[in-house]
Amino acid sequence: MKVLVLMGGDSPEREISLQSGGAVAEGLRRAGHEVEALDIPNVRAVLESTALRNADVVFPVLHGGQGEDGHLQAVLDVLEVPYAFSGAEACAVAMDKSQTKRVMRSAAIPTPAWLSVTREAAESGELTLEAIRRRAEQELGLPVVVKLNGSGSSVGVEIVHEARDFDAAFERVAAAADPGGEILLEKFIPGRELTATILQGRRLPLLEIRPVEGFYDYENKYTAGASEYLVPAPVHSPVYEQISSDALRLYELLGCRGTARADFRLDGDEYYCLEINTIPGMTEMSLVPKAAAAVGIGFPELLDDLCRAAVRR
Repeated sequence: MKVLVLMGGDSPEREISLQSGGAVAEGLRRAGHEVEALDIPNVRAVLESTALRNADVVFPVLHGGQGEDGHLQAVLDVLEVPYAFSGAEACAVAMDKSQTKRVMRSAAIPTPAWLSVTREAAESGELTLEAIRRRAEQELGLPVVVKLNGSGSSVGVEIVHEARDFDAAFERVAAAADPGGEILLEKFIPGRELTATILQGRRLPLLEIRPVEGFYDYENKYTAGASEYLVPAPVHSPVYEQISSDALRLYELLGCRGTARADFRLDGDEYYCLEINTIPGMTEMSLVPKAAAAVGIGFPELLDDLCRAAVRR
């Protein structure tokens, strides 16, 4: 097949997208496909590209922004071009962490308590930082996680342990938000970091991430040797089964396709789902390929499967 890999974009996750895109292009060539990798400055550039005309399928690896929030997928739908991963609606909901958490709450999938504040409300003075901090302390307690509502790769994430540090942390996150963008305040869940990968409706083994230091932030995600990965995760039944089942339920509730990765925190026997990623990292060292490898699915085979599933749809 002729596969067009789209990467780059203009989100804060651009550099990670380029890494994923390069790895995907190489992996698809190893699988025997004819591949063109295209670094696009933004989603609008897709409409101006002639490369779509020759492609049998598009493999999008634009992390964050309009490449993952449904805009790109809607464009490809209109152009009737097959593409890997989830459709526009699933991507739009999954990229909106607050909306995803509402879906989880309605389905009785445990998720940490949260509040959301728009950057506009905070900057206009409609809500003072003191009022935001007081409400966070009263309703969520400390520590509290402050993060962008529509971003991934741990971009714009702060964990606030002391009330005196809240204002500065909130302002750092707000500075990274788009105008009108939401900032999410979430109850911090101590414990273990787990991910659950769903591939074509099939549950892959749970994976546990153990950072050498701190939490699984941007640096620990993308620095070699900064984290240890255990797959399958050493979690006893029935908790293992419950987490895996809830990941599949969320995948189905959102109407995801291809593969998606749900992130969890496990505190003793209590677990909480944080979010689901519809375009997860796709280098050979990323979490989804690690989970696939644990059941004997190699990286080129994984990519080939996602492309062929997209064409069949």
